[in-house]
Amino acid sequence: MAEPLRIALAGLGTVGAGVIRLLDTNAALLRARAGRELQVVAVSARDRDKDRGVDLARFDWHDDMTQMAARDDVDVVIGTLPHWLHFQAGLDAANAGKHVFMEKPLALSATEGRQMLDAAAANGVKLMTAHTQRYYPAVKAMKELVDSKRLGDVVMAHDMWHKPYQPETRPTWMLDGSKGGGMGQMDGTHEIDRLMWIMGDDVATVSAQIGQVTYPRAENPEIDCDDTAMCFLRWQSGKVATISRMAWQVGATEYGADFFFTKGMARFRLKYGRAEGQDETNSLLDEFTDFVQAIERGDEDTPIPQEHGLRVLKVFEATEASARTGREVDIDW
Repeated sequence: MAEPLRIALAGLGTVGAGVIRLLDTNAALLRARAGRELQVVAVSARDRDKDRGVDLARFDWHDDMTQMAARDDVDVVIGTLPHWLHFQAGLDAANAGKHVFMEKPLALSATEGRQMLDAAAANGVKLMTAHTQRYYPAVKAMKELVDSKRLGDVVMAHDMWHKPYQPETRPTWMLDGSKGGGMGQMDGTHEIDRLMWIMGDDVATVSAQIGQVTYPRAENPEIDCDDTAMCFLRWQSGKVATISRMAWQVGATEYGADFFFTKGMARFRLKYGRAEGQDETNSLLDEFTDFVQAIERGDEDTPIPQEHGLRVLKVFEATEASARTGREVDIDW
């Protein structure tokens, strides 16, 4: 068997610790799929002493992510960092010649995302944004239904994510829009990804209204990010979709999408949290396996195209621009 594929983990919060457990639990499966062992050799995080429920003594620890990415014994960097740290970590890893598997969103802006992808291309490595929800069975089933045309052509859709906010349970950066906090970066990018994957990535124009309504800033000075939005997307093909987000204090959870076709309609609903058939860890495992296999085969692109993460950011930025100006925004691809 070939030498192990050596992995460095940038960020070790809840998601990062979950990745380590996922790799440990599924080591044999990953070895069979990849054709060689996957081995975590190093981790980087700010708080060395925090209890994460994993044995950190097995790994080399780095306080500095740039230093970790420069190691000769690292092939892939997995980024599970707060959103505002994605750019520098991904850029450093790509410039060090490492493949990058970065949690969504790719970065805070399309400008940052472009720099990251350019660095990856210049150094002959792959940088993929981990839009894991397209690996959920219900989302995959809708994609297959649309592509099959069993109900004719898709005409329009409504994607929704209405859930409890619970700001007291969130780290402070999630309540700061300048660091990638807010429902738009956390949830809206998932919704944009789902719609673009299912309906096509040729979004032409966007209109949106976005606000901090549930927990107004005047009454909650510690919160400075969006919690509510309604967006309207128009495709070059004439298809249209709405996106609604609502992080409420009291209300009903609604998480999924309705699709309307020329010969019928279909919908899927997801459970907010863990549910049978909707295990995020299994979805992440399948996605990471596909990423590793693409690297092993020497594929030209990654399973989720590298440019897709950037295109999601461009649509997201267009929603914010429309909300600021009160105008429909054309997307310049």
